[in-house]
Amino acid sequence: MSQEKRVELIKQLLEEKQELTTKDIMSEFGVSQDTARRDIVLLTNRGEVKRTHGGILPLDFGNKVPNFQSRLSRFTQQKTKIALEAVNYFQPHHVYFVDASTILLKTCQNINLPITVITHSLDNCTALAEQSKVKVKVLSGTLDHQNRFFYSTAAIEDLDNIALDTAFIAASGIDEHGVYLLNQEDAEIVGKAVERARRVILVAEHHKFVNNSYYSICKPEKISLFITDKMLSESERAIFPETTKIQLAEDLV
Repeated sequence: MSQEKRVELIKQLLEEKQELTTKDIMSEFGVSQDTARRDIVLLTNRGEVKRTHGGILPLDFGNKVPNFQSRLSRFTQQKTKIALEAVNYFQPHHVYFVDASTILLKTCQNINLPITVITHSLDNCTALAEQSKVKVKVLSGTLDHQNRFFYSTAAIEDLDNIALDTAFIAASGIDEHGVYLLNQEDAEIVGKAVERARRVILVAEHHKFVNNSYYSICKPEKISLFITDKMLSESERAIFPETTKIQLAEDLV
């Protein structure tokens, strides 16, 4: 395969996965490390990708978050692994908040226990409607059509009156100061759920450490468990307290 054809395929794969490492390119195209690096250098010099330590990102990565349907169409194996790992942390007869995210939608599609789920997500509600054992409470409000969640001050007030066993949350950005979402109304609801929860489980792909988002959900010390797809670096692990458990999603069988 010529380099030109390969780099075009690399761009297509990057659009789908939103992050590629040198090892990903080597594995996907059966090339050596030197060849993969030359492809990365070519794409970087052309101004078609953003180079990172050990890989590449789209040029617009971190500047915007695609809408829900766009993210759903790009659902990756990594997201599936995280979603199915999260299923293991639901217990019968507990009360949960489940955030609006593509990963947690996949989680909702795979739980059917005698539990109560509170959510502001239209899609979570639809998925859980198929699970006969799950009692679902949908927070009221106006629908955000792009991101498919409901928001209102009444929803915040409702959460103030609920004691949650666990809040499952997602993120569009993570740094040493906290966990973030791009939408302010979404962050307000999720942040309130975190306040009301005895335990907080964060689900997010590793690349969210380099995202740029605006609205804080909570400080890193609020996270009890972080389920992700790659081993954290020392600096990334140091963002969270020692009490936060880091769980890598298992390979799919």
